[in-house]
Amino acid sequence: MYCKKLSVFLLSTALAAIAQPIHAAEEKDPYADTLLGDVAGYRSTLSHAGVDVTVDYKADMFDVVSGGLKRGSNYLDNLDIQFTLDNEKLLGINGNKAFIYFVSNAGSKPSASRVGSIEGIDNVEVIHDTFKLLEAWDEQSFFGDTLSVLVGLHDLNSEFAVTDLSKNFLKPTMQIGQAFAQSGRNGPSLFPTTSVAARVKVAPTETTYVSAAVFDGVPGNVNRPHGTHIDFESSDGVLMIAEAGYTPKAAEGVEYQVNKFAVGGWVYSQKADNLVEVDSNGNPVKDRQAGAYLLSSYQIYNDARAGHTLGLFLRGDIANDDALQVDWDYQVGVVGNGWVPTRPDSEIGAGLSQSHNGDTYMDSVGGAADRNEYGLEVYYRDKLEKGITVQPDFQYIINPGMDQGTDNTTILGVRFDINF
Repeated sequence: MYCKKLSVFLLSTALAAIAQPIHAAEEKDPYADTLLGDVAGYRSTLSHAGVDVTVDYKADMFDVVSGGLKRGSNYLDNLDIQFTLDNEKLLGINGNKAFIYFVSNAGSKPSASRVGSIEGIDNVEVIHDTFKLLEAWDEQSFFGDTLSVLVGLHDLNSEFAVTDLSKNFLKPTMQIGQAFAQSGRNGPSLFPTTSVAARVKVAPTETTYVSAAVFDGVPGNVNRPHGTHIDFESSDGVLMIAEAGYTPKAAEGVEYQVNKFAVGGWVYSQKADNLVEVDSNGNPVKDRQAGAYLLSSYQIYNDARAGHTLGLFLRGDIANDDALQVDWDYQVGVVGNGWVPTRPDSEIGAGLSQSHNGDTYMDSVGGAADRNEYGLEVYYRDKLEKGITVQPDFQYIINPGMDQGTDNTTILGVRFDINF
């Protein structure tokens, strides 16, 4: 009953916000869009010394209204605490910066407990609630930023296989494809568990780059899910990834990288069990976990005077189906800003995803599974007040979990995002 009341309250608040005009902040300082602002000058003082602090809290409510494993509501949240260190200001080291990122997650598990989706429905849902250090790295640039080297605990999805246009979707596969996300013994190095990496990036021009990285093959500790664990075992192997991209300049005034064309590939040094084949002793044959991806995003329309933008994105993945369940997937979507009258900060997004089971996996289950899972997501995102945004969300999942016994699922959700 409590969850139902809270769900109704959050959704009604979100809809009410849409009807109330919000005036854009006139401040030009970097903290104009945060809840606490400059905090009596302390933030700008720290920034001048080389330390920028960001605190962001997300509160999500989902209600499964039909289909899935069972109907009902779930609440979950996520707290991000980030420190960006300009070591040129702090330590006098030219071209050096560091990043420290703590994350805390709590609440229920809507995808696991109510939907059963293999792709998931919420990008802050975790299996185990915990507070941990997610990233801690140092980056040194050379030759006028044409070459950079990064070492430390690193989230690969902050640089690889990512497009900024899809960042506000709640569905996890809109940020990372399922074929890649399913890999490894504890997943690849990304939220909520990362591993130590070494990354080199070369940017020969302002609009081109080539990046390559090596990550510890098993992030964290599979048997110790709480907290941060950096373990180097000989059986871990490494995850190797490389990406080349072209980032044409966006229209003037666009603050994030909306235009991007990239292709990448990844492989684990340690082989995994084949899903079907066994050797003469009955042991699984070993096969390589490897894959490739391409992505494209582009802002096809920008009317600066009216405040209207429109962008499209597409990402596709393939993976070795002898060792992995999903052998290909794709995500496609459209995102528009400022199209709702009197709502200059409004954003509307619509996206479709598909994950496809490989032949080897289908053989392993005797064909007793659906071939595909599809996910449709539509959201509206808007600013309630300085530093506070609300995002009503609709999702429809076809063949959740590729389980032939689970009905298609309709989900209503809302996210409140507070940037302190």
